[in-house]
Amino acid sequence: MKLINAVQKVIQNLGNHQLGKCNICGNITAFLCIDVQAVRNNMYCPFCRSSSRKRHVAKIIIQEVLKPGSTIAEIPQTQELSIYNADVDDAFYQKLHHHNLYICSTFSPEFKPGSEIRPGVFCQDLEHLTFANETFDIAITEDVFEHVRNHQQGLREVHRILKPGGYHIFTVPCNFDRETIVRVDTSGKEDIHLLPPEYHGDKIRGNILAYRTFGIDIFDLLKKVGFETKVDFSNYLDRKNGIFDSYVFCSQKV
Repeated sequence: MKLINAVQKVIQNLGNHQLGKCNICGNITAFLCIDVQAVRNNMYCPFCRSSSRKRHVAKIIIQEVLKPGSTIAEIPQTQELSIYNADVDDAFYQKLHHHNLYICSTFSPEFKPGSEIRPGVFCQDLEHLTFANETFDIAITEDVFEHVRNHQQGLREVHRILKPGGYHIFTVPCNFDRETIVRVDTSGKEDIHLLPPEYHGDKIRGNILAYRTFGIDIFDLLKKVGFETKVDFSNYLDRKNGIFDSYVFCSQKV
């Protein structure tokens, strides 16, 4: 049924598809529009199933760490680039899971934090990562930290596991013209809802609670943690890589 619905949406949005080259798998392709109101989270590459948002993350990795014009699939196994991705079974995993220095994670109460669920996939709690200090060159989190109860502790943990000069490349919902909207008071052991609960869809855990919507003060927080941060907003030229209506944070450990 889901496949039928997806095909119907692809047909309905024929005029919104975009030809280009995927910067993850490297294929010349047509990026498929499923929902014109949320292109950031679709415009799928039919080869690696990457979304606009994920290709924007790939753009920053290529821009900051790799050779300009390269793709994620072209990272050689011999390159000693250690990457931690707080996502599983995505386009990055599809192209990098055979690399010894690529690790991804999910959180499941069925597994002890730090345990290996399957090769290269670990159970991890972002507030209490089990990795050693200065392990990774890159950490990737996509639309995750709005769901982390103690986000400051989580950011400190990401900072801890990064090598000096390493990058936390991430996305979060953010209003750049106002302060962070705190939706849930987490100062005690129990959650106290300050606003009507907001849930976001998750492919593994279903709907998950959003504790906050970040605001312009996120830059002060990241600076206190020890990051220098910039934001990349998608532009017209990014359309050749199927990147639309997106922004990605790039925080470098200093």
